[in-house]
Amino acid sequence: MMENEDMLVKLSEIQNLSCILYVETKSYPIQKMSILKSTIPVRKPTTRGGVYFTDTMAYKIKAITQDLSISAEIPRLMLGPNTDFKPIVIKTRLTVGGIESDVVLTTHLTNAVNTKEHVELNLIVDKVDLN
Repeated sequence: MMENEDMLVKLSEIQNLSCILYVETKSYPIQKMSILKSTIPVRKPTTRGGVYFTDTMAYKIKAITQDLSISAEIPRLMLGPNTDFKPIVIKTRLTVGGIESDVVLTTHLTNAVNTKEHVELNLIVDKVDLN
């Protein structure tokens, strides 16, 4: 069985990975996605929003969707003073050892950039599940 970190590394190496982003019952196709491991600014547990980040390293995803309707969802998804933010789920498929599996990434939104053509979402990975 692949470890979560190994799976994220494998996903980060795949070019043009086909993914769909889900916010509750709504889905948004992702045109481009990158995954990288980097430091996060939280150095000690925080008490805002009910989610605690104690690790100084985390996997971050930059996902771009051309479905501009996601913009309406962003205020209730963003981490920060909002205490009732929703997780964002990204689903894709990965072949490991000749076996194709569904990969489900549970993430939280840290920042978003809107343009006329697309929305760029910056996410922190909280959980990885292989089905």
